[in-house]
Amino acid sequence: MKIVIFGGTPGSGKTSIIKYVISELKDLKLHYVKFDVLSTEDDNLIKEKFDISTEKRISGDVCPDHYAALEIPKIIEKYTDKDVIIIETAGLCLRCSPYVEEGIAINILNILSGKPSSYGPLLTHADIVAVTKGDLISQAEREIFRAEVMKVNENASIIEANGLSGEGTIDIAEAIIKSPGIKDKLTLRHSMPTAVCGYCYGNKIIDSKETLKRYERGKDLKARLPNLNCGKCGFKSCNEFIRAVLDGKAKESQCPFLKKR
Repeated sequence: MKIVIFGGTPGSGKTSIIKYVISELKDLKLHYVKFDVLSTEDDNLIKEKFDISTEKRISGDVCPDHYAALEIPKIIEKYTDKDVIIIETAGLCLRCSPYVEEGIAINILNILSGKPSSYGPLLTHADIVAVTKGDLISQAEREIFRAEVMKVNENASIIEANGLSGEGTIDIAEAIIKSPGIKDKLTLRHSMPTAVCGYCYGNKIIDSKETLKRYERGKDLKARLPNLNCGKCGFKSCNEFIRAVLDGKAKESQCPFLKKR
């Protein structure tokens, strides 16, 4: 099995590029997953058009990149019969889009979205940088942009791609076919942020005392939880469960592993 992760900011053309890539990989058994924050119908549209299995994962209050990292192993375990699992994520914080060492990482980069130096691991840790919207600027500007990309990621293959015409997608599909398969545990290419504060636990009041109070309550719960992110409490992660308890929307007893004070 191969895993390919497409990361890119909203509006960069990820889904359009992926549709062409799926067409090129039509002889393989594919599964497509769309990670989003609020809502999406891309999974249904791709399922109807290409007759492949698809699903969507909505992160809600959880950081979408953390949520993706938690869910990817579950997806792989569930679809062991597939040749390629295609994952699409907006990589909303840019800093920690969950590329994995054992898969191929593709950054769909809108050429109009700013200087490459302003991006984090979403760009710097990618195997392939598919530059879109290049038809909107001159050839000279495209060459300058290409040089700027190489400054921050000299090892990536840079492909000029177009979500309308399908330009560049054959090269992307060939790279996926040649990529190695998954053998053992997955490894993130870049660590996730570790900051935890009252706002991380759902505080909405901009006040230092309220933030500290929320943090201390959240920290107490965190210390008594197993941090398995098993979902048995009905929430996607232990942190989401903590927020729900602090908001009065869940009871501590919903976690079967919670240690008593």
